[in-house]
Amino acid sequence: MIPISDPTTNNVILFPKTEQFYEDELMKLLRSEQYKEALEMLTFLLQFPNVDASKSDQWEALRHWLLTMFPETMFSSSVTEEEDSEEESALLRQYIQDKSASDDGAFVLKLQTMLQEGSLEGQVSALEQLAFIEQPEVSQYVKTWLCERPRHPHLQFKALQTLKQMGEHGLIEFPKNGRTVLVEIDETPLTPEDFPLRIRDMIRRVGDISEISQPDFVYFATQTWQEFLAYAYGTSIYTELLRAEESAVDVWASALHAILQDKLFGTVDRDELLETYGIVDAMTLQWKRAHNVLTAFVKQFSPDPG
Repeated sequence: MIPISDPTTNNVILFPKTEQFYEDELMKLLRSEQYKEALEMLTFLLQFPNVDASKSDQWEALRHWLLTMFPETMFSSSVTEEEDSEEESALLRQYIQDKSASDDGAFVLKLQTMLQEGSLEGQVSALEQLAFIEQPEVSQYVKTWLCERPRHPHLQFKALQTLKQMGEHGLIEFPKNGRTVLVEIDETPLTPEDFPLRIRDMIRRVGDISEISQPDFVYFATQTWQEFLAYAYGTSIYTELLRAEESAVDVWASALHAILQDKLFGTVDRDELLETYGIVDAMTLQWKRAHNVLTAFVKQFSPDPG
């Protein structure tokens, strides 16, 4: 869902081809009980005047249900959210530790089975819960699972985060993107803010450029960028991002912007976009390299909103 603002009418248009993408994202948020995020998305969707009336009524009804069932989603400052998140994390940790210690290993076995046989979302959930179990044999299980065969890059990155949360240290070697990579567990970012500043600046730059003409473009761009970082983490691509000079911020940001604009709208004025980002002739080869890398990733892993 990427809106385009019309400066002459101040209307905002929701493109039909991206509507399904946001509905899928909404369902994921509801299934994972991320009600605050779901409410924010519904509030955003309901601003579009061109949406079919029946669809708009469905969204409004769902929004009303969320506000009725989970009124706390309306009242939380950023500080309170952080405190609540820490409290919830502590309670979840205690619950999982108590559960794993009281049933002779049945709970841990259930999570391990989910990790082996579950859907992508189920495997992520298993890893998130296993992260709270401080048992050497459990962390060794996660290591073995990660190293024994290629996995989806998102799962591999989540497994590294899980191992770090478990207190594991040192290097770990596993197959990724057709090669073997060597990663230091301690260096794994646990949140988007943990990535180096220059890498975070790349997605911030997209927001700076798109905030006027496409104010919510960065929503989809941010999700795609985080998926890409998980895909690249531990590989030579990530090393390239780490060592990038300041000019690379505009290179990677504009390459991502061009790919997503073409993906969502089916067209992109590349020359105008490169001029907007300040990409000069001397940066062309670097830009093509970034564009090719991102194109390969998007074709293989990024969901298609159309």
